[in-house]
Amino acid sequence: MIIKRYFVPINGAQVHIRRVGEGPAVILLHPSPQSSTFNIPMALKLAAAGFTAIAVDLPGYGLSDPLVGGYPQGLSREHGLDPYLAPYVQLLDALGIEKAVFYGNATGAEFSHIFAYNHPERVAVAMLDTAGHNPDDEVDKLTDGYFPDTTPRRDGSHLLTYWDMVRFLSIFAPWQFTDKAHRLPFDQPPADKVHDKLIEYLRAGQNYAEAYRAAFYTAKGNLIGRVKVPATLTRWEGKPNIAEIDALIAYGLPANFTVLRPGPTMDQRLDASVEYLVKHYRTTGKAAPPQPAQIDRTSKRLQKMWIDVPGGQLLARVCMAGSGRPILGLHDPAGSSKRLESILSPFIGKRPVIAIDNPSSGESDKLLKREDITTEAYARFAIAALDTLNVKDVDIIGRYSGGQVAMEMSTQRPGLVKRIAQLGVIMLTDAERSEFLANYTPSIAPQWDGGHLIRAWSIVRDMALFWPWYNRTKAGIVARDAAIDGPTLHPRVEDLLKMGDAYQNAYAAAFTYPMAEKLKQLSVPCLVADVPGSGTYTRLAMAKAAAPHITTADLPDDMHRWAATFEAFFAS
Repeated sequence: MIIKRYFVPINGAQVHIRRVGEGPAVILLHPSPQSSTFNIPMALKLAAAGFTAIAVDLPGYGLSDPLVGGYPQGLSREHGLDPYLAPYVQLLDALGIEKAVFYGNATGAEFSHIFAYNHPERVAVAMLDTAGHNPDDEVDKLTDGYFPDTTPRRDGSHLLTYWDMVRFLSIFAPWQFTDKAHRLPFDQPPADKVHDKLIEYLRAGQNYAEAYRAAFYTAKGNLIGRVKVPATLTRWEGKPNIAEIDALIAYGLPANFTVLRPGPTMDQRLDASVEYLVKHYRTTGKAAPPQPAQIDRTSKRLQKMWIDVPGGQLLARVCMAGSGRPILGLHDPAGSSKRLESILSPFIGKRPVIAIDNPSSGESDKLLKREDITTEAYARFAIAALDTLNVKDVDIIGRYSGGQVAMEMSTQRPGLVKRIAQLGVIMLTDAERSEFLANYTPSIAPQWDGGHLIRAWSIVRDMALFWPWYNRTKAGIVARDAAIDGPTLHPRVEDLLKMGDAYQNAYAAAFTYPMAEKLKQLSVPCLVADVPGSGTYTRLAMAKAAAPHITTADLPDDMHRWAATFEAFFAS
């Protein structure tokens, strides 16, 4: 079975879900600070057993928007998860689901019982997988030092704070206690698995602790015991700190609870809950209705959506409000559609706007093997995405290699692309091309000590200081103000870390694209623009020399003022 991803609009925000199967609805709730990715194995088992599995990213985690208005301050400990109640009621309403099973693990288990207590009319069964019981004074000890500050810093050292925390989660429990009594008897996961978990922390951002911390204080027998609907507690033998579960059982559970006691394997753990639902819910639960639309087409803000393309899905940021020909945004080799938001924002509400993550970039599915990453392949997927959206023609704003993809689209589908605005142009001599291919993209493959994080950060930081970034000489100085503060660099590095060493192939595709030849052949009106002082600014003259029929322009430092140049070009 194929899991599909969707966004669900609720109250001016969007919740991200993974959905698979047909039958009664089971809402899957993940641990913090992870996402619906955690529940993919359970979703597949449920779908095979005749259920609609809907794995949800808690607001502020995964790809779901944060809570509208932010997480409120000053809540009492037992009410720390209450801010998430309304979004889940709204989610059920938006999905047309009257009542569902709520299955949760860790933070998800705590929210399951909180939701079941507050909204029993919406919960068929509350399933608590590995919930526990801890008095507040014990929780105070457990959480002391558990949530370090991860504010982005200019030297990138906050990334090592993340790495240290994620790595030690499999060494000690809790991770910050380093005495013998708290050591875990496990083999250490490989670096790529630690890296994958780190990416989940990066998605959650600096506020990763909001629901995470609250869940520690709602793991209480007196709170769990308030649940009146049918409920289960999973006592999984494989849980490292199983004493917490035993403490909850010893505290006492009401008669509506069934304790499931699976063996130590993960399959045994998941199968126990599936078997319970098959026996007690599958024949009585109401089938979930079809998935609703992902976006509000009248909204004058960028919204995220998944676009079906051959082999999977691409993530897009879109605003369909406005009139006229849509504008398509295409990002640079190691970027994502998120980096185009500031550039495209002046057009929102005036013209339809679409920005996509290339396959194997950003959050899009990894639809291209590294060796298959080419400008031509990117163009084919962009065209497929527009076909899915039933878009017949576009003007394109492409950042560096995004401009190359736009040119290729105009060749592959004549008439689709009406005008191309390229922000920066990759024009290289043969000698430069060989040098760039040899030096521009060193490996950032995950390392056990997290060293790849500092390498990725240093590469992105030095891109703002030198051109090319590895030419750290007087001749390589970029003559512009250096935007190298932590908050500016962090999202760019996050994009790079999500892509990993596939960025080597993306840059190689850009460096080897025959730009001069393609510009000469281009029949679509084309603007090539750049900011004076940028590393690539001198390449405008090379582009004009190769193709005198194109238009070139200087852009101001403030990207929010670039729109005037684009609007004039698109209207010409």
